Amino acid sequence: MLERHIGTPPGGEPVSVTAAAGGPVVARTLACAAAAAVLLGALGALVDRPLARYCHHYSDQIHDAIGTVSALGEATWYLVPSLLVFLVARFIVRRPALAARGLFVFLGVALAGLTCDVLKIIVGRSRPWVLFAKGGYDFLPLHFNSNYQSFPSGHAACAAAAALTLAVVAPRYRVRLLLAAALIALTRVVALAHYLSDVIAGAALAWLIVVSVQRAFARHGVALGPAGGKDIGALPSAFAQRVFGAAR
Repeated sequence: MLERHIGTPPGGEPVSVTAAAGGPVVARTLACAAAAAVLLGALGALVDRPLARYCHHYSDQIHDAIGTVSALGEATWYLVPSLLVFLVARFIVRRPALAARGLFVFLGVALAGLTCDVLKIIVGRSRPWVLFAKGGYDFLPLHFNSNYQSFPSGHAACAAAAALTLAVVAPRYRVRLLLAAALIALTRVVALAHYLSDVIAGAALAWLIVVSVQRAFARHGVALGPAGGKDIGALPSAFAQRVFGAAR
């Protein structure tokens, strides 16, 4: 069976393209989705409200302290620098490999954030502060009311997507990046902006999107590892050379 090594995903295991790999990949994806649904359901039923009440009890003491950390989950912190890296590397300094890394981070964070925004409206889950203000723990699907856009957490998704993409680009910092993303995500629970299941769902969604984007890059032979690796201009994909340019 023909197999070609194409890189290392955020989970740390090598990714290979195999002729008959479609079936097992789909089966594993469905199994993971089912397990995630069970976990999120259990958290929603058993953990979310008790944990929110605990955080609410201490909210006055800790809210100010976590505000800055929580803000680091905003997509702008990652979208603007990564887009600038792509544009400068692509059109000014002509470094295709660096341009690919910049676009990889940008797409990972942007797609994670956009997907969360759509799901928030579709699901319409009430935020924890609704529980304490009105006693509500319910859903209002397909409405543009920010009080009912709790699931999944966009901050958690963007922070996780940034950490996962940067972990691919700079794997030596993987542990610190993932710990930082986890801290940012948990502040959303403490700040009563989201339930625990919201941030876990956001992080899981980010992982799925980042892995999908990385596989898409890999299909065109685009290396995303540490700087100094194989350059885009030396790879066979014509599409990659059109997007990222050729090395000078």
